[in-house]
Formats: sequence, structure tokens, C-alpha cells
Amino acid sequence: MNEEHTDRVVISGARGFVGKNLKKFLSKNGIPTISISRQNFKNNKFPSLKNTSHFIHLAGIGSESVDQDSFVKVNVELTKTVINLCKKNNIKNIFYFSGLGVSKNSRSSYFISKFNAEQLIKKSGLRYTIFRPSYIIGNDDYLTKNISKQILKKHVIIPGSGKFLLQPISIDDVCKCIKVGLNSSKFSNKIIDLVGPREITFQKLITKSIHSKVKIQKMNIELAYKKALTDINFEYGVEDLNILVGNYVGNHKKLQNLCNFKFEKISLLNT
Repeated sequence: MNEEHTDRVVISGARGFVGKNLKKFLSKNGIPTISISRQNFKNNKFPSLKNTSHFIHLAGIGSESVDQDSFVKVNVELTKTVINLCKKNNIKNIFYFSGLGVSKNSRSSYFISKFNAEQLIKKSGLRYTIFRPSYIIGNDDYLTKNISKQILKKHVIIPGSGKFLLQPISIDDVCKCIKVGLNSSKFSNKIIDLVGPREITFQKLITKSIHSKVKIQKMNIELAYKKALTDINFEYGVEDLNILVGNYVGNHKKLQNLCNFKFEKISLLNT
């Protein structure tokens, strides 16, 4: 393994689920971090980024509405700002979190914005590592919070057949992967599926995570999309459904070979 010196690491989106966990993990491992918030981007005022080796760009949004920022404004335009920050501050390495299933053939607005951000990074001249994560599971992750809210109502909705595959990965393994990547040139200029070793259907993941007193309702997928478009209180947004029913699985073997540690096989949520 080619070892490289790691100075400070910049994290955008450090207040999010992945960012909070990553910042804590890197700190425990003696790697100092600098956080950049949405407010920094909004005001165009940033902390000093001198003596920084990597920029980990996590900031983004997974849903949009009339009164929120758009996918283009956040997922694409913020990426342009990050690239400029890296060049201005001589930060040569960027790690970007895209999404599993993103491709040039993407039809979802969310995936298109992520693909366009990937292209900006690939053409930037920076050394890049683009991670395409599946569901990242841990305390307070997005999917677990969603299902936990439904469990409290004793009513969990499974859109469609529920037989679509997921390949969840634990937040601990995600943090370990990034730490390995910070110190290895093997990750340079690669697009890597950030996925766990186990493929599991959404239905099985849900049924193993809840107790018998909770009712499970399978909902016709067309009806689920209709509700996602018309009911702000519905449990899933349009992009949630796009990702869930996409049946997206990735190449864990490639990730395993790069990281060389044993990954957790996730079969249930922390509900």
C-alpha cells in the first residue's frame, strides 16, 4: 500500500448523520478535521483551510420541494464551490458521496444532480474518490428513523412488492473505509460502490427489524408514488421510492479488496 501523509481533513455537511460520525471517528484516530456548514456556503465565508490534505464533500440534499433548495442549487452548485475551494487552498484530494445507482442514464432528478456533480469532480483536475453509497445504517440514520416513526404508529408501509434488493453498509465500516482511503493512493481517481457484503430485500430487512404487534401494509407502487406527490405527511418521498425500488446493488468485492478489513453483514435496522 502506498502511504500518503494526511494533514487536516475538511468535511462539508459535518452536522449530518455521516458527517457527525465521521468527524468523531477521525478525531479518535488522531486526524484533525475542519467543518464547513451550509451557513458557510450561504455567506461565502469559510474557515482557514491551510495545511489540509483532503476535502470530504458530504453536503447535499436528497429531496426538494417548493420552499426548499433545489437539487441543482445544492448538489451541483455547492460542488462547484468545493472544487474552487480546493484549488484556491491547494487541497489536492476530494472525496465525494454520490449515490448507488447514479449513472449517465439516470432519470431521477436527484440522481441526475449527483451524476452532474460527479462529472464536475472528474473534470476538475483534482485527485478524486467518488463513493456511491447504499443505505448507511447506524444510530440515527435516515432509513432507521423513517421506519422507527412508522413503528411508533404500529403501522409500517412497504411500497410495491418489497422484493427489491438493498445492500446496506454500517456507518462504522464507512468511517473505516474513509480512513483507509485517506492514507492510500489506491483510492485515487476511482468511483467505488460503498456497499456492505449482504444483499437483502427491503421486505426482509423490515420484517426482521420489527416485532409482531406492528402491522405491515404492502402498498401498490403507483398509489405510493401518488401519495408521495400529493401528501406531505406520507412516509416516503418520490426520490425515496426511486431509490428503494431501483433494486440497486454494488460491487462489494472491489471495496473489500481496497479496504482489507471484515465488514458487518447487516440484516436488521437499529429500530
